[in-house]
Amino acid sequence: FYRLFTAVFLLLCLMPLAGMLFLDAQEAAGNQVLAAAPSLTERDGSWNEAFLSDVSDFVSDRFAFRQELLTLRARLTASVFGESATEQVILGREGWLFYADTLPDYEGTAPLSERQLFAAARTLALVQEYAETRGAAFLFTVAPNKNTLYPAYMPSRYEKTTQPSNWTRLMAQLDAQGVAYVDLLPVLAACDVPVYYRTDSHWNDYGAALASDAILEALGGAGTLAQEPFTASTHLGDLCEMLYPAGAAAETCPVLARERTFYHVSAFRSPEDMTIRTESSGDFGSLLMFRDSFGNNLYAHLAEAFSACCFSRAMPLNLTMLAEEGADTLLFELVERNLSWLISKPPVMEAPIREAVAAEAAGEAAVEVTQSALENLCCYEGSIAALDVDSPIYLSLDGVFYEATPAGAGENPFTLYAPPANTVELFYRLDGIWHSITAA
Repeated sequence: FYRLFTAVFLLLCLMPLAGMLFLDAQEAAGNQVLAAAPSLTERDGSWNEAFLSDVSDFVSDRFAFRQELLTLRARLTASVFGESATEQVILGREGWLFYADTLPDYEGTAPLSERQLFAAARTLALVQEYAETRGAAFLFTVAPNKNTLYPAYMPSRYEKTTQPSNWTRLMAQLDAQGVAYVDLLPVLAACDVPVYYRTDSHWNDYGAALASDAILEALGGAGTLAQEPFTASTHLGDLCEMLYPAGAAAETCPVLARERTFYHVSAFRSPEDMTIRTESSGDFGSLLMFRDSFGNNLYAHLAEAFSACCFSRAMPLNLTMLAEEGADTLLFELVERNLSWLISKPPVMEAPIREAVAAEAAGEAAVEVTQSALENLCCYEGSIAALDVDSPIYLSLDGVFYEATPAGAGENPFTLYAPPANTVELFYRLDGIWHSITAA
């Protein structure tokens, strides 16, 4: 008996490995990124000391029946314990699934500081200034987290914060700094039918239509897409795929009933493409839109309204694309959970020139200067130990003052794209007084 048990046990253990030789390769499910094939050497020809670890990761991601076993475990965990089998997905009520990365916003455990809120709004204000000085209108918008709209379907063990959200607090700063934005939350929350998928982290086609209409109205036009007929279709949710990779079930969802009236003018594979270009007979002019995955449903709606569009997933934003595309409207969409990107991923753009300020000398600070991808411009990066919450950051380059984007790495960061210089000084306010620091 023991020999038979041992033989059966070993056979079961070897089946997944043996299956790799005879069955089709396992593919990624949901947002999974498969480990790369292991290599004995590094790019420089040296021995890869992590080879055995790489082999383990490669096999773990691809052994036969992996997705089926993961799905079986997830269904047992959900049915017996009412829990999700993956940390990335929250098992909600009545079949609703939520992305775990939205928990800090939901519970209010990662509020942006007042300085970060100012810096985020200032970054957008500089982007708006860049666009407007080049003849383009600017608009910023935020796609709400799913559990911001539908907290009733979250598990009761997670307590929704009663404090204002980062987005609510940021809007006050946007108002103060004159940044054009549209708040989609009231529009989406007022709808009496679901505007997000139950098993996906994004809005559905109807929710995207409501967002598109609100964006067009904020740009001075008329949005009527959500008033058109929608029909029932099916959609396989990304959260469902992550949780049940081999047995994800499609859900019913609304889609626009008619055919689209735009066409792609560049190679198109899917809405996940890094760059999508379209043309149509739309009444609006040309659009450059920086977007994230919420643009997968949104882009098609906007493509009908604008005569020419470029939709980019570039992050950080590369604003040189504005001139390259000849766009007269710049739209930036960002999901609520990623608002911190506004202060960690500075946009690539030439800095604006400012009037000189008089300041008290305050020592030296390190400024990293590197050659940038922008022609004839360097990238100046660093951080300041302490400054006023609402202080801009200027750099004097050979006596010419530029305003830096208050974003980048470290505490109170800054990033600036400007010409090379022999002398560099930092200027900032602390306790209401301007200080200057010589770059070391």
